Amino acid sequence: MGGAARAAQLALRLSRRLWFLPACYAFVAVVFILLSPLLEPLMPKGLQALVDRDTLRDVFGMLASSMLAVAIFSLGTMVQAIQAAAGAATPRARSLMTADRTAQNAISTFIGASIFSLLGIIALSTGLYDDSSPVVLLTLTVLMIGLVITTLIAWIDKLSHIGGVAEAVNAVERVTANAFSTLGEDRFCGGRPAATVPTIGDRVTLGRFGHVTSIDIPALGELATTIGTELFLIVRPGAYLDPGRPVVIATGPLTDPARATITAAFVVANQREFDHDPRFGLVVLAEIASRALSPAVNDPGTAIDVVDTAVRVLAGWGDTVGRAIPAPEFPNLHVVDLDAQDLLADVFRPIARDGAGCLEVAVRLQKSLAALAALDEELFGPAARALRDDAFERAHDAMTSAVDLEELATAHAAPRAAGTEQPSLGDEKGRGR
Repeated sequence: MGGAARAAQLALRLSRRLWFLPACYAFVAVVFILLSPLLEPLMPKGLQALVDRDTLRDVFGMLASSMLAVAIFSLGTMVQAIQAAAGAATPRARSLMTADRTAQNAISTFIGASIFSLLGIIALSTGLYDDSSPVVLLTLTVLMIGLVITTLIAWIDKLSHIGGVAEAVNAVERVTANAFSTLGEDRFCGGRPAATVPTIGDRVTLGRFGHVTSIDIPALGELATTIGTELFLIVRPGAYLDPGRPVVIATGPLTDPARATITAAFVVANQREFDHDPRFGLVVLAEIASRALSPAVNDPGTAIDVVDTAVRVLAGWGDTVGRAIPAPEFPNLHVVDLDAQDLLADVFRPIARDGAGCLEVAVRLQKSLAALAALDEELFGPAARALRDDAFERAHDAMTSAVDLEELATAHAAPRAAGTEQPSLGDEKGRGR
């Protein structure tokens, strides 16, 4: 099971590399050229006289040169957009921009069309095809041109907003919401909640530095059932490890094969990843807001947008997660909970710190945290109220205007009732308040 999880994550990483999709399209282009003679019996005989080899060769030549130029231009545009996103938002958004499917499809389509045309020229010039083959090539060329036109339209639409801060925020929101959705209704992933972690027991360490990127929890649960020992999983994806930090504590002694199974269930990398680590997405959102609030940028509107985005993501997780803990599938496996206090602190505390002197940001924080507490008192209430008080103290110390302090105090003293709508930017007096 550990090997399967590791292989699945490796395949996912590979599919997101910038070169992967163009390589697949290039391979498909080669296959079409090589297999096109097999389609000759399907072509009407009367069409052979309508297709001239020289004309088809000229069409291929124009496509090969133009598509290569467009592919190079698109790749350069994408690289510039990635650099712009990294500079305007955060370097952590670079991987999300690189994995954008619209951009990858555009570059891949243009490269595949160029390779298809180039190989078509070679095939026609070497006499590889008989008289009916140009009909097949023309049919495939028409289909390819239709695909290029469709892709080009989507790419033009993408160029209108690629590389902006809003695009980075949206990308982080999507991947963070997906990470939360993978948890489903059972945030303990089939195990039991680890109410307390034993201080005495057989500890398993991985003996290396790095971040946990994924955990094969079913493998740990099956092992705990098989050996009849209580296992406590005390880390979640995103945790930073050192050689001495335990990841699992067993109440009984573990054999060497059991230790090997536990070790194989963890995937550790030098950097955090978004897929199974929703806290990382919240951290990246906070980084975008902090950069927007820096004196060099001074963009409180983006910080307010990040606050709204974080509330939306957390509220979505609150709607998904089960209120009652389901019956554990692996009763011998205890899993530490995903702490709401940590989640809220990851995203809201840096914004409260860096936006303490901005009234618009401070007021939006007060209202957003009150909204979360009203939305789900059990899940978010205590953490949201603690952060509201912390944000209020920071803003109160940073502001000097009596008018601003009065409005801040009003926002802090009036928690919103559940069921009222979250205000949008500019719907109240003052910007974004």
